[in-house]
Amino acid sequence: MDEASFLEAAESGDFDKIKSFLEDGMDPNAMDEHNRTALIKASKYGHTDIVELLIKNGADINHRDNRGTNALYWASSKGHEEVVQLLISHHGDVLVYDDRGWSAKDKAAYHRYSNIVTMLAEAGA
Repeated sequence: MDEASFLEAAESGDFDKIKSFLEDGMDPNAMDEHNRTALIKASKYGHTDIVELLIKNGADINHRDNRGTNALYWASSKGHEEVVQLLISHHGDVLVYDDRGWSAKDKAAYHRYSNIVTMLAEAGA
């Protein structure tokens, strides 16, 4: 199976391609050279439908990449409120820090995503 195409589809938001890969047995936790999974990539780019599909198919919601970040960190830092809420509702780790010491809440605050800061705070960040 072509993991690179699977990960590219997650990044670009190609729901049908992701669904097809999963139906054909693709590991939902396949990673790139930076240990980023399809869930991290879909979360970073705000593809809520793909995030939900990956979670339903066993994606590790708290997997960390080579910088120590997870899907919730990326969704928070990019302002994707729907994805943040979805990840929190599935017990995404709100206390993860990157290799520079920034948390998801720090990144959201830096970019002035006040709704996300509130969501993260209410979830224990």
